[in-house]
Amino acid sequence: MKISAKKIAVTALLTALSMLLGIVESLLPPIIPALPFVRIGLGNAVIGFAVIVLGTPYALTVSLIKSVTVPLIVGNPVMAIYSLAGGLISAVVTAVLINADKLSLPVIGIISSIAHNLSQITVAAIMTSTAAVFSLAVPLLLFGAAAGFGTGTIQFLLIKTLPEKYLHL
Repeated sequence: MKISAKKIAVTALLTALSMLLGIVESLLPPIIPALPFVRIGLGNAVIGFAVIVLGTPYALTVSLIKSVTVPLIVGNPVMAIYSLAGGLISAVVTAVLINADKLSLPVIGIISSIAHNLSQITVAAIMTSTAAVFSLAVPLLLFGAAAGFGTGTIQFLLIKTLPEKYLHL
């Protein structure tokens, strides 16, 4: 498999954008004060876009780098564990659903976000050795579904508005 310089460059740009969005989002006040770890996940819109434009291996690379570096940059290295679990599972779910080509991007965003949240709740249960964290599942999944709809809609709008030459690398 030949890897083009163009794909490497676009992967780097999307990685930087995903990281920037993740860092900026971490600096914003919590959307739900009672759940300060709840975020929209704007960087995940970039990862879904990477699946579409670059393919799954490149999108997984973006997700992996973002999941490790953003928590380190913002000073919360333990979050890398949660971010890796949620980010990689979400990217795989996104890739499978996009490649199946049967659902809209907003619906894929919802499903992917739910997978992301379930992964992170599971990691929290393992790390804390308690199932009590699953009590957060309902609000997290509801908010996650709304956020996933938003990121999926962003992906849809990007695909619809960008010139065709930028969508096939």
